[in-house]
Amino acid sequence: MRFRKTRQFDNDLIILPNHIQEAARKQFHLFKQDSRHNSLRVKKMQGFKDVWEGHVTQGYVFTFHWERDPETDELIAVFRRIGTHAVYDNP
Repeated sequence: MRFRKTRQFDNDLIILPNHIQEAARKQFHLFKQDSRHNSLRVKKMQGFKDVWEGHVTQGYVFTFHWERDPETDELIAVFRRIGTHAVYDNP
Protein backbone atom coordinates (compact mmCIF):
# COMPACT_ATOMS: atom_id res chain seq x y z
CA MET A 1 0.00 0.00 0.00
CA ARG A 2 1.19 3.48 -0.81
CA PHE A 3 0.53 6.56 1.24
CA ARG A 4 1.41 10.21 1.29
CA LYS A 5 1.02 13.10 3.70
CA THR A 6 -0.41 16.57 3.19
CA ARG A 7 1.56 19.65 4.19
CA GLN A 8 -0.97 20.20 7.00
CA PHE A 9 -0.30 16.69 8.30
CA ASP A 10 3.45 17.39 8.39
CA ASN A 11 2.82 20.69 10.20
CA ASP A 12 0.59 18.95 12.74
CA LEU A 13 3.06 16.13 13.31
CA ILE A 14 6.11 18.26 14.13
CA ILE A 15 4.34 20.04 17.00
CA LEU A 16 3.25 16.84 18.73
CA PRO A 17 5.12 15.66 21.81
CA ASN A 18 8.00 13.31 20.99
CA HIS A 19 6.36 10.29 22.61
CA ILE A 20 3.23 10.82 20.46
CA GLN A 21 5.36 11.16 17.33
CA GLU A 22 6.97 7.82 18.18
CA ALA A 23 3.56 6.23 18.81
CA ALA A 24 2.38 7.64 15.46
CA ARG A 25 5.34 6.08 13.63
CA LYS A 26 4.48 2.70 15.14
CA GLN A 27 0.80 3.04 14.23
CA PHE A 28 1.60 4.10 10.65
CA HIS A 29 3.88 1.09 10.26
CA LEU A 30 0.97 -1.05 11.45
CA PHE A 31 -1.40 0.83 9.09
CA LYS A 32 0.88 0.01 6.18
CA GLN A 33 0.76 -3.68 7.12
CA ASP A 34 -2.97 -3.81 7.88
CA SER A 35 -5.07 -0.64 7.61
CA ARG A 36 -7.92 -2.39 9.43
CA HIS A 37 -5.93 -3.50 12.49
CA ASN A 38 -8.08 -3.28 15.63
CA SER A 39 -5.69 -1.01 17.53
CA LEU A 40 -6.03 1.67 14.83
CA ARG A 41 -9.81 1.83 15.32
CA VAL A 42 -10.25 3.04 11.74
CA LYS A 43 -13.74 4.17 10.74
CA LYS A 44 -15.42 6.55 8.34
CA MET A 45 -16.00 10.02 9.80
CA GLN A 46 -19.57 11.15 10.10
CA GLY A 47 -20.43 14.39 8.33
CA PHE A 48 -17.40 14.42 6.01
CA LYS A 49 -17.56 12.77 2.60
CA ASP A 50 -14.83 10.19 2.08
CA VAL A 51 -12.78 11.14 5.18
CA TRP A 52 -11.70 8.42 7.57
CA GLU A 53 -10.25 8.54 11.08
CA GLY A 54 -7.86 6.36 13.02
CA HIS A 55 -6.21 6.43 16.43
CA VAL A 56 -2.60 6.84 17.45
CA THR A 57 -3.50 6.67 21.16
CA GLN A 58 -6.71 7.19 23.07
CA GLY A 59 -6.24 10.97 22.95
CA TYR A 60 -4.55 11.41 19.55
CA VAL A 61 -6.10 10.71 16.16
CA PHE A 62 -5.34 11.04 12.47
CA THR A 63 -7.56 11.62 9.46
CA PHE A 64 -7.09 10.41 5.91
CA HIS A 65 -8.83 9.73 2.64
CA TRP A 66 -8.26 7.23 -0.15
CA GLU A 67 -7.19 8.05 -3.70
CA ARG A 68 -6.40 5.89 -6.70
CA ASP A 69 -3.27 6.40 -8.75
CA PRO A 70 -4.63 7.21 -12.22
CA GLU A 71 -1.79 5.33 -13.94
CA THR A 72 -1.63 2.15 -11.85
CA ASP A 73 -5.05 2.17 -10.16
CA GLU A 74 -3.17 1.51 -6.90
CA LEU A 75 -4.92 2.64 -3.72
CA ILE A 76 -3.17 5.48 -1.87
CA ALA A 77 -3.93 6.57 1.69
CA VAL A 78 -3.58 10.36 2.00
CA PHE A 79 -2.96 11.42 5.60
CA ARG A 80 -4.62 14.78 6.21
CA ARG A 81 -4.39 15.72 9.91
CA ILE A 82 -2.99 14.37 13.18
CA GLY A 83 -3.47 15.60 16.72
CA THR A 84 -5.95 15.67 19.56
CA HIS A 85 -9.63 15.21 18.90
CA ALA A 86 -9.68 18.89 17.91
CA VAL A 87 -8.66 17.80 14.39
CA TYR A 88 -12.21 16.50 13.99
CA ASP A 89 -13.33 20.12 13.62
CA ASN A 90 -11.29 20.49 10.42
CA PRO A 91 -10.25 17.03 9.25
